[in-house]
Amino acid sequence: MLAMGRLAAISGGGRLLAGAVLLLVGVWTDADAHATDGVNLDATYIIAINGLTIGRADARSRFTDHGYAAAISGSTYGISRIVSDARATLAGAGRVIGGNVVPASYNLSTSESGFETSVSMTMRGGSIVGLQAMPSLPEAPDRVPLTATSKQNIVDPVGAFVIALDHPGAPDPNTVCNRTVKVFDGWKRFDIRLSYKETKAIDDGANAYAGDLIVCAARYLPVAGHRASDDSVAFMADNKRLEISLAPIKGTNYMVPYRILIGTKVGDLTIGARTFTATPGQQQARLD
Repeated sequence: MLAMGRLAAISGGGRLLAGAVLLLVGVWTDADAHATDGVNLDATYIIAINGLTIGRADARSRFTDHGYAAAISGSTYGISRIVSDARATLAGAGRVIGGNVVPASYNLSTSESGFETSVSMTMRGGSIVGLQAMPSLPEAPDRVPLTATSKQNIVDPVGAFVIALDHPGAPDPNTVCNRTVKVFDGWKRFDIRLSYKETKAIDDGANAYAGDLIVCAARYLPVAGHRASDDSVAFMADNKRLEISLAPIKGTNYMVPYRILIGTKVGDLTIGARTFTATPGQQQARLD
């Protein structure tokens, strides 16, 4: 019975990998890719269900005071590849203006067992100006329609969880957490409502992070594009096992996710940093 339960967790975890990487990518923001100053952040995240590793994601991003560029890839890992070959890659870029993240581009591709998805999206001033998302959502009588308003004043999944602090020094946990993030992923529009939960001190060693994490509780609020009768949407909307732990990026005024917890029907999904290294940047080509 235990072995069957672990196999079910692996299989369910494979199907969740792309979504896990999408949540993870909110980590990566803030780098003007043509600047000589700034900070590069290299990190590896381990994705697990009930402590059983199902995947990993590697991310490289560049941070300056005015913009960002990021490239992230993830795949199933270890024994989970027996039942799932999920892969996800994405890239995003944009600017930070007055403490606000203003995305410019977002690209995603996923593949699992021959089923592929892709999104190519351009944005200006918080609104969608170009979008290709494959496959398109099938028509359904209970699908909540996407309107023009649904695609305004939003961020993409790359910019969704970026915290741009307005001053150096210790961040105010309430300012960091108590906010609502309006997200459009190419198919669906939803809100992530954050609230301050606690501050934790950790020390994960020289290649990771040592210091305080600010932990935000999160709630998922569907807005448009979803089906009203979808059980998975209802499950996520009622899910109280959602939280995100944020760490500062050394040498910047930014915080990004270090660990994410998502309660699922097959157990707790965690996305946690194994390595997390910030280094002074050198001039480099644009990632997008």
